[in-house]
Amino acid sequence: YFRQACGISRFVFNWGLARWKEQKTNGVVSYGPMALKKEFNAIKGSMFPWVYDVTKSATEGAFRNLATALNNYYDSKNGKREGKTIGFPNFKSKKSKRQSFYIANDRFSCIDHTFMFSKLGDVNMAEVLRFDGRILNGTISNESDGNWYISVSVELSDQGLINNSDTVGIDLGIKKLATLSDGVQYENQVLLRPYLKKLKYLNRKLSRCKQDSHRWHKARRILSCFYARIARRRRDYMHKMTTSIARRYSTIVIENLNVAGMLKNHCLALSISNAAFGEIGRQLEYKAYRLIRVDRFFPSSRLCEVCGTVNERLTLAERIFVCPSCGHTEDRDWHASKNIRDQGLRLMATA
Repeated sequence: YFRQACGISRFVFNWGLARWKEQKTNGVVSYGPMALKKEFNAIKGSMFPWVYDVTKSATEGAFRNLATALNNYYDSKNGKREGKTIGFPNFKSKKSKRQSFYIANDRFSCIDHTFMFSKLGDVNMAEVLRFDGRILNGTISNESDGNWYISVSVELSDQGLINNSDTVGIDLGIKKLATLSDGVQYENQVLLRPYLKKLKYLNRKLSRCKQDSHRWHKARRILSCFYARIARRRRDYMHKMTTSIARRYSTIVIENLNVAGMLKNHCLALSISNAAFGEIGRQLEYKAYRLIRVDRFFPSSRLCEVCGTVNERLTLAERIFVCPSCGHTEDRDWHASKNIRDQGLRLMATA
């Protein structure tokens, strides 16, 4: 049932994108996702009757995703969207490692370990829903390891989420994944590097199999499970860390790092990718009550917090900051996190 719902969602998305391109080619200007949805609903009974075999949320979610993809593209093209440039939406492939479909909140409910779904019945869940609140929607997906997952959006109240109103600065690094301005540090787990030898072995085993053979599919599945296991461990640690920080502080200040530029350093690219600085910022963006990003050119590690002197000779290998003017000595990461916090307070005061 889940595979069929994913296939229908993929088909509707591709149909809508192809139809939208066709209308734009013909010179139709005012033709958006709502018009596509209305046209599809008018013909689905005669042309695509098999879409009724699954929940109607699968087709509605496909049009929602198409609308979001088109809006992101045009906002990025017109300069209304910050960050990385968003390209034009592509057609979805059935060979993609991740297949998913959307479900509305009136189509399912979660009680203990039971996921109750309309048209399907009860499905067992490996863990219970951890949050108490109004369920907004959900997304069921099939990952590369072959397992099915459900991601549930829950609306929570502000009470109990923030324990105090302190402001904290965070310095992200490779030695210590995150150093807070109050002295708390989070270790970098370095999940992938210890298994590079095994990763090379699995890739070599896959490359020696005949493509599309039984052993090739088996080797590819084993490799996908290996990547998925590393990704789950990283994602679990990231979520626990960012949730803990967001619940303790109302204002969080981080650096606006140029991760794409940092990856050009081939000596540190693997460690930076494994640390996932961008994912930490993305999670804090929606978890924190207030998030402030300091400019990437702010000399947080080289600026002395006592006298304001910038140590231009400080290298990446030096883990202790020593001010050449006043002699102030402090741990490099902790010193940088306090400078980030102070800069965030200055930005907040002038805003």
